[in-house]
Amino acid sequence: MELVPESEVGNRLERLQSWMRASEVDAVFVLQNADLFYFSGTLQSGLLCLPARGEPVFLVVKSLARARLESPLQKLVALPGMKKAPGLLAGEGVGELRRVGLELDVLPVNHFRRLSQAFGDVEFIDASDAIRNIRMIKSPYEVEQVRRAAGQLNAAFREIPGWLRAGISELELATLLESRLRGLGHQGRTRMRGFNNEMGYGTVSIGPSASYPSCFPGPVGFVGLYPGMPNGAGERRMERGDTVMVDIVGGYGGYVADKTRTFALGEIAPDMAAAHSFVLELMAGVERLLKPGTPCEIIYSHAMEKIKDSPFEENFMGLGGEKVRFLGHGVGLELDDLPVLASGFETPLQPGMTIAVEPKIFFPGRGGVGIEDTYLITEAGFEKLTLSPSEIIQGTV
Repeated sequence: MELVPESEVGNRLERLQSWMRASEVDAVFVLQNADLFYFSGTLQSGLLCLPARGEPVFLVVKSLARARLESPLQKLVALPGMKKAPGLLAGEGVGELRRVGLELDVLPVNHFRRLSQAFGDVEFIDASDAIRNIRMIKSPYEVEQVRRAAGQLNAAFREIPGWLRAGISELELATLLESRLRGLGHQGRTRMRGFNNEMGYGTVSIGPSASYPSCFPGPVGFVGLYPGMPNGAGERRMERGDTVMVDIVGGYGGYVADKTRTFALGEIAPDMAAAHSFVLELMAGVERLLKPGTPCEIIYSHAMEKIKDSPFEENFMGLGGEKVRFLGHGVGLELDDLPVLASGFETPLQPGMTIAVEPKIFFPGRGGVGIEDTYLITEAGFEKLTLSPSEIIQGTV
């Protein structure tokens, strides 16, 4: 089993400690899975105390034995109950705590109440933005994990044309694709930070399914198999002339990459073909802006300027109330990492960011066309990690 290097965890802690000292925060308590893994190298449950000075202390609920096998941290202590946490931290040398940061964007209220009761007069503040901004810039080690996730997608997408045939269902196609990805080492699930956002591998949407209403905070629609778990492939079967939007997430070592391609079996409608050609032109323009220093909102406004002069503005990034107001998003330990290519997101691109860009156009009752690629921002510009032909890809069966 590949473990997170000690140097990785140390560098992450140093960056957060720098923020803590500048913000007069004595410590940050970490409890959420993605952040726990990021700062400790293990996913065992508990309370991770990251002090502004000194070594971290991980109070582990379960499993302490596994945490000791996986984490490079030195101070790992069993936590029998939250009431014991203050004494255990003091016993490990953590000084007086007056202001403590928490992941208030994701922490359940009951957890917050237990912490408040256990730590008495401590003032808890929100450290979510600090944590997410640190995670936004990937180290070479993290980039390699995202690159491996993208490699899974590159290998699996090459096989999709050979699976396409009249009559194949979304579920059958997804089964073939997910099985192949799993065989390539896919982690089998996708983490998201947003409340109630759930997904597995992504979706395979044939024809009208791609424009079907969905609560999912992305542009691609899907019907799914039942209302209790609507995300993903459903029962619709492919017909000649249908487009198939395959929007799938690769996953390796906890990290993800995101990719979409549009497939078809036979000639598609001329307006859909024209829309896809427009998307490719738009993406070429976006790529010219993918370089350090470009504010994220500039990339979004560039795309919106281009689309408003086209016949496709009304159906760009969703239909009607289904539209999403972004063009791309960060990827990493979560599918909705920072940054966001959206209005009001002024953060400039920086080397080490990994970003998925996904311009897509939809047609009521017919489906959609478009692409999505994951990019690494480099000192010189960008590197595209998801490699497949961008044109509509025809089935070979």
